[in-house]
Amino acid sequence: MSADDLAALADAIAPFLDDPPLRDDVDLALIGRYRGFGEIVTAIAALRDRGARVTVAGRSHEGAPVLRVEIGDPRASSGSLMIAGTHAMEWIGVEVALAILDAIASEPGDRRIVAFPVLNPDGYRRAERDLRSGKKMRYCRANARGVDLNRNWPTHWAPTGILPRMIPLLGSAGSHPASEPEIRAVLGAILEVKEAGHTRLERALSLHSFGAMLLLPYGGRWALPPEHPRLHAMAREVRRALRKRYRIRSVARWVPGFFANGMEVDHLLHEGMSPLLVECSRGGLSLFDPSSWVVPFRWYNPPRPARHVSELQHALLPFLGYGPAREE
Repeated sequence: MSADDLAALADAIAPFLDDPPLRDDVDLALIGRYRGFGEIVTAIAALRDRGARVTVAGRSHEGAPVLRVEIGDPRASSGSLMIAGTHAMEWIGVEVALAILDAIASEPGDRRIVAFPVLNPDGYRRAERDLRSGKKMRYCRANARGVDLNRNWPTHWAPTGILPRMIPLLGSAGSHPASEPEIRAVLGAILEVKEAGHTRLERALSLHSFGAMLLLPYGGRWALPPEHPRLHAMAREVRRALRKRYRIRSVARWVPGFFANGMEVDHLLHEGMSPLLVECSRGGLSLFDPSSWVVPFRWYNPPRPARHVSELQHALLPFLGYGPAREE
């Protein structure tokens, strides 16, 4: 990293490093052992001590850093992209992403990974503020401008549909494709890697919650892409490692009749990658725990995340190319 990159990173993360741990304000027995944004930023910054390159890929609408983490030789011929924290309350995916990066930093191998562990910092911080203040009933999904970042990718983008307009909390598709700085940060990284000409980003992993699903393109079209048989076979390998508790679906066929335009899996396939969207765990909603019914954060995040994080870390490392060699 250049001196300018280091200075920019230090300036970007400094306002968050003194944030008190989430446990100081929230009973983690109720929501699970999750970390606040300051703790997450500290964990990401600590990866630099183990050889990771951490840079500021962009700024959110509220000025928070969209952090990009790279591990491995920047001139490696093959690599993977990983995204987490797209939706405000889906914290389990962020924890899985950090566990994966931690494992890769220990054994980087001969690949390169480009990761965005918290793509929606404004949404994450809003959810955290609600938890700290006790406003556990407020639903939070979009970024600070009310845009669902997973409807803002260029491929198969469409204006906001009827349902999100009726229920604004779901988030809009944005004013135009890639209208949001968070999405532009990822697109810029993909373009940068392509233009450098060294690394082919072969696989793309996007971590969400909930539903215990392994989702494939398309979201914006009913038709299956030509790559579907290969993508489905790759998803089956992941499901096998997860002891088959996860179901495999194409996004548009998960709930027939409901299309998800402007999704990352559609665009990342368009960019030449093999994408997989993982809905990490079934969330924390329980018929036997009435307190979970009125806490949206619990709908998306299991109250005991450690087991899910460990299981998903081990299952997804081979998908990203860190494990037994697999043919594309």
